[in-house]
Amino acid sequence: MKSIKAVPVTHENFRPYGFIANIADPSADYAMSDTLPAFHRDMVLAPMADPAPIAFGSLKINRRPTEIRDVEYHSGACEVMMPLDDDMVIYAGPASNDVVEPEKLEAFVVPQGTLVVFRAGAWHGAPWPVHQETATVLICLPERTYLTDTVKYPLPEEQTITIELP
Repeated sequence: MKSIKAVPVTHENFRPYGFIANIADPSADYAMSDTLPAFHRDMVLAPMADPAPIAFGSLKINRRPTEIRDVEYHSGACEVMMPLDDDMVIYAGPASNDVVEPEKLEAFVVPQGTLVVFRAGAWHGAPWPVHQETATVLICLPERTYLTDTVKYPLPEEQTITIELP
């Protein structure tokens, strides 16, 4: 079984798969004011080809083996995730022509309160909590994307990947 090491997520190392922004602790770069209250504008964009309204939901995640056993993508939508009450481990791979390429997957540790936007077509899957037994992740997708624009593939046993945590 192949293994990959989860690394701290940065703007640079996540750029092939999407965008990140520390929503919970924004920098002054985005502030519209030098004093509080300060609105932090346009920190990250999530362009959607789908005209459906954006739906906000939550994903409850649990501690389980950090093994990548399946991958998914959305053709017409970015997927937005933000860990609310713990750091999370995610994985991502570059968009392809509907060809699963497990050798191109990378793993990242995302701090609590950091918004992650997966580009349309980027491979990904359910995250893991880092410190807690269970955690909650904010999910934003166009309405009903889970039924209309989700392509998911299980990986054969010999292609399962273990994620090594730092």
